Amino acid sequence: MALLHFRALFTKDIDRENVLLLLVVASVVFLIVFISLKGQRNSSSRPDLPWVGRNEKAWFIRNIRTRLWNMMNYEQALRLAYDNYARHNRPCILATLDGDVVLLPPSSIPWMISQPEHVLSVNGAHKHILQTKYTFPRPEIMDPTVHFDVIKSELTRQVFAVTPDVCDEMAAAVDEIWGKNTKNFEDIKLFDSITKIIARTSNRVFVGLPLCRNEHYLENAIGFAEDIALSATVLRLFPGPIRSLVAPIVTYPNRKHTRSYTKILTPEILRRQQLQQGGANLEDVENDGAKASGKETGAERNDFLQWLLTRSLRKSHVFPDEADPDIICARLLHTNFASVHTTSFIGTNAILDILATPPSEGVVDKLRAEALATMDTDDESEPGSKMWSRTSLGNMHFLDSALRESSRRASIIGVGVNHKVIVPGGVTTPDGTHLPEGCMVAVHSWGLHNDEGIYAGAGGYRPFRFVELRDQIGECPGENDMAESAAKEKEKAYLDKAHLQFIATSPTYLGFGHGRHSCPGRFFAANELKLLIAYLLTRYDIHMVMEGGVSGNWNGEGVRPECFWAGPNHIPPMGAKVSVRRRSEV
Repeated sequence: MALLHFRALFTKDIDRENVLLLLVVASVVFLIVFISLKGQRNSSSRPDLPWVGRNEKAWFIRNIRTRLWNMMNYEQALRLAYDNYARHNRPCILATLDGDVVLLPPSSIPWMISQPEHVLSVNGAHKHILQTKYTFPRPEIMDPTVHFDVIKSELTRQVFAVTPDVCDEMAAAVDEIWGKNTKNFEDIKLFDSITKIIARTSNRVFVGLPLCRNEHYLENAIGFAEDIALSATVLRLFPGPIRSLVAPIVTYPNRKHTRSYTKILTPEILRRQQLQQGGANLEDVENDGAKASGKETGAERNDFLQWLLTRSLRKSHVFPDEADPDIICARLLHTNFASVHTTSFIGTNAILDILATPPSEGVVDKLRAEALATMDTDDESEPGSKMWSRTSLGNMHFLDSALRESSRRASIIGVGVNHKVIVPGGVTTPDGTHLPEGCMVAVHSWGLHNDEGIYAGAGGYRPFRFVELRDQIGECPGENDMAESAAKEKEKAYLDKAHLQFIATSPTYLGFGHGRHSCPGRFFAANELKLLIAYLLTRYDIHMVMEGGVSGNWNGEGVRPECFWAGPNHIPPMGAKVSVRRRSEV
């Protein structure tokens, strides 16, 4: 991914691969020269704990070798950390070239998520991981994170109200990107196509029509999401004194995409702000070449941009800058990053996992049958066709389980529940471990998700694992039980089943984090992913394209193109292809 996205730093006239190689070599030299300085500087924020993978008998550049080995063998490092420390309820330090993180044992999760933000800060961790000081053109949007508040208060509350729009855009995007060829199979790069579909569908809710179909708008939104992931990773490799010097070069694509995105979106922001103030003649205001209706009012738009504008108007006396179009654009760019980047990863992995199941298990057939059985709402854009409603989405138990299982098995991060200690003097855990101010803290999400003691057959993909667990939970008590007891048992059964849903977090399932800082957009993302996969399975025959161009549901060995580790990030196979053909009947 780094090789692919970093090319945006250069013009087409430059031999980009050679320049990239030189930059990588130069980076390694800088790292070797300054790594000792970095380690010395950060020692005050590092507790006295054992390092994962460090050979205590070695003496020659021991710490550098440990960091490099952990970075290049991240999955093995995670396994060592979990087996040697977490299983014995001991903390440790996972040190890599891009910094140190204290890994607390799973038993510390309740304590971690109960700490106030001024002690263990989730926002502080986000700032560090994303290097927002450099990667965000307007880093002040992280204080306060108004757009996250809007996700929690508005997007989550209206997630079902926007479902018809999501369905409409999903159909339009898939039909355009995957095509309607009912005669021949066509090969498609899965990750690229899913990213474009998710970007369009998400932005139908973020900014509405027609911007969500504007190619230049989408290119810059997607480009910025890719820029953040790459530039933050690169910047974390450098010690602070060097980081501020290289940041203007590394983050050039961020600024380029931000300028273009802002130029496209600002007219629509100004148009809506005029509406809010009641002084606009919409027939004189153009948006992307399309004139708005003179009867439109700002209140009629039900999208993320409108929610931001409404909030900025209410808070203008306290935060006057919130109405600045540049600030609003920056918040929408960050929202796009959080939505498009993560959802595309999960969607790509889920589709590959589903397609890689043996035909004899009937997974594809069962998921398709469930999707067809739950279609219950006519699609107004295509008379006679069917789509899905809020009720039918909740009834897709097999698909919900398949998504949760894929997210467990192909977790896109190695450690989770990230926090940063920001309280002066640090904080001490219940087991006596002192965490100095400034240190990063997390838990073993990959280890928990792959623990055979928690998930039987954890190394494999069992799409209906959570349906089976739901079925084991009793629905109702016996006939002789008292009414009050029966009601309590029924309520407990309901809650136990709810805890097995894709969106549910727990101390053993950290795909969306856990606690009050769990991913606020997971409800929208889950619905979007269900609609995506349901639409693909009901409208297309899909086969995985194996190495050598051979097409088939399964290669006979149960092997699908695997994810790869880019440092702490678990990346889906971006070059994987699927062969698709439109089904003549739904």
